[in-house]
Amino acid sequence: MRLLTYNLWHGLSPSNVVAFEALEPTGRRELREKLQLELLQDLAPNICFFQEVNPVVQRVNEFAKHLGMSANFQPDLVGLKLLGLGFPYNLNSGLVTLATESFGLKKLEGLSLDRPNRHLVHSWASWQLKEERFALISETMLPKWGRVLLIDTHLHHGLELTPEFQEDFEKLAKELELSEPVIAEIRLRIAAGNERRKRELETLLKTIEKYQKRYEVIILGGDFNASPDSHVGDILMENGFRDVWSEANPTAPGLSFDGTRNQANHMMQSRFPLTVVVEDLSFSQKTKDALVSLAKKQEARPRRIDYLWIRTNSLELKVTKAELVGLPNEEGLAASDHFGVCADIEVM
Repeated sequence: MRLLTYNLWHGLSPSNVVAFEALEPTGRRELREKLQLELLQDLAPNICFFQEVNPVVQRVNEFAKHLGMSANFQPDLVGLKLLGLGFPYNLNSGLVTLATESFGLKKLEGLSLDRPNRHLVHSWASWQLKEERFALISETMLPKWGRVLLIDTHLHHGLELTPEFQEDFEKLAKELELSEPVIAEIRLRIAAGNERRKRELETLLKTIEKYQKRYEVIILGGDFNASPDSHVGDILMENGFRDVWSEANPTAPGLSFDGTRNQANHMMQSRFPLTVVVEDLSFSQKTKDALVSLAKKQEARPRRIDYLWIRTNSLELKVTKAELVGLPNEEGLAASDHFGVCADIEVM
């Protein structure tokens, strides 16, 4: 059984409420999307989890046509829309799950991780005034596996507070002679991304608990925007999930978001705004520039943030292979700003 998770990169930046800024020329985006389809055809996965699929309805139809797979989707970043019309007019991004047609893929729900049970983001209309994260929950029947719960998700894109970043910030704060109240305020801001992802994951796990008894296997894939040693990974392992990449590659870092190997796309997206704001704090421009520079360095670091996780009841599964896919071609162009994670798993 071949699994794939892949953030396809919508290539937009939230610079305007009418239309988001395109970070690359139209022709280049179309070339990337063509590369994506060619890659998928070559890999021939059985189950795919995609994030940042934009425009989601159009691309779902492309996937179905070219791959001959069943598909479902959940819009997640849309804005204000009615029957496809509204603002930002070029933002219609979503999560997409694909499965081999004979598996009988069925959508169970689109779960908002930020306002569960009351979201207003649908394929026909949306009322969304700020970033909102979702999980797309589906089910399928797999040969020799039985009934399987499929979960595609994309957690909050906010600065990740790591021990190394904390140490760098404390050192900079000392050099800049920041006051304790200012240091405390900035600490809260740079920790906000971690706290939000933790809340989103807790929401997801509560929903999984509701479904879990009906399924022999749970497959969870997506862009978690968190490093392997973060609280996200700790919480999932505490809940019985297995990190597919680590089982196949115990010593390989698996850097799925890596500007050193994916230079062209990361250069394009360098204009995407930071999630930590310091402009409203009352200190010198030199101090603000130093803090922004530190945050940009943290955001640009190569890291593993895309995952496949599995959990079983009694079925024994073995991960036989896991690799990064979508690496730059001979011209240096990759199909996304992320690399996909593709894994082969078999029943023992």
